[in-house]
Amino acid sequence: MEELQNSQRYLCWLLVITIAGSLAVVIFVLIVDPYRQYGIVQYRGFNIIKPTLERYQNEIKLSQVKRLKPDVLILGNSRAEIGFDPDAPVFNQKGLSAYNLSIPGIGIETVYQQLLYLTKNGINPGLIFLGLDFLDFIDLPSQQEVNASIDPSQYLIDQQRKIESWFWRFDSMFSLASVKDAFRTLAIQNNEEAAIVTFHGFNPLNEYKPIVRTEGYYKLFQQRAQENVRTYLKKAQGSVSPMSLNYLQAIFNLVEENNSKIILVIYPYHAQILALFEVTNLWPLFNQWKSLVVNELIDMNQYSAQIELYDYSGYSLYHCERIPPIGDLLSTTQWYWEAGHFKKELGDIILEEILRSNETILSKVMSMNHSQTSFGIRLLDQNSFLLNQNRIIQQRLMCESNYPELFTDAAILARAAQ
Repeated sequence: MEELQNSQRYLCWLLVITIAGSLAVVIFVLIVDPYRQYGIVQYRGFNIIKPTLERYQNEIKLSQVKRLKPDVLILGNSRAEIGFDPDAPVFNQKGLSAYNLSIPGIGIETVYQQLLYLTKNGINPGLIFLGLDFLDFIDLPSQQEVNASIDPSQYLIDQQRKIESWFWRFDSMFSLASVKDAFRTLAIQNNEEAAIVTFHGFNPLNEYKPIVRTEGYYKLFQQRAQENVRTYLKKAQGSVSPMSLNYLQAIFNLVEENNSKIILVIYPYHAQILALFEVTNLWPLFNQWKSLVVNELIDMNQYSAQIELYDYSGYSLYHCERIPPIGDLLSTTQWYWEAGHFKKELGDIILEEILRSNETILSKVMSMNHSQTSFGIRLLDQNSFLLNQNRIIQQRLMCESNYPELFTDAAILARAAQ
């Protein structure tokens, strides 16, 4: 009898301890709030700074957009998340609140899903910045067969269910991973080199700072270039994805229905990437893709849609920024972390230039007198597309003259990867 009572007491205490421990975990995560979901406690030096999101990135950022209801949305992949700061001066000057909803690694179909979800929840920002990554629109032959079997409507339904699922909310509050992220939050409050995400969804890429300090920018550029050249050689065997263009058209239709304005930005790839496009035979696809996007724009703008397209690729003085040599730990770059990711300083210039005056950009299209110094150009039709091609050709001649080793190094990388 006594043994039975002891067993019961043991089980009761075990139950109490389990419940108390579970409550402690939940309370700890609620108070620290590593994912900015609750806002119960917010103290500088305690939990104001949040770590980068390693899971449920789309779900968490969408929930924040629903809560903040920004005037401007920034969409795209990691290039946009790192390059376009929603707290850029131009937004403040114009009295606009912005949020960076960009997610590393996503494609155009996820962007459409994001906008569709927000629309269904009554969130219709007046202005949308969408970064377009050419590489996301290219399918390999094997991918074309897979994509042909995908039902886009079912994909969207599945994604909507994933976002609306209760599971991610529960798991982000009560799991070992959420506890770990809560401790990470506490640990990074006074660390200026920690990987963080700002209140408005921007990733300043602080974690690159110790890398460039100890290893230099050359290693970052070189490592990424070696990865890129292998990818580009494969992509050159592919073609522009009709499904991706269909999703882009669906985004246009959705924006038109919501009476919003969308600004499409072809990313300002560093000249090293464009040189690699050339030596891997990806350049013709790049031009074909631009032409197809312009055609989509022309078709939509016949119905007075508020859609603008800007090409910020090229070989201007910004793009052709010199890469510090191997072993140089003192030199820094002003505009690029590495060839694929531009810094916010360059992103701020793009945002300022676009929002300041459309006529300024348009004048660059109509006059090629500034072709060597112009940075971005608005593409209106096939005529402006051809003028833009001429701009890039002239800029390339200038870049190759000033920085010939960039092109020879690209050729060496391509030969090594073949």
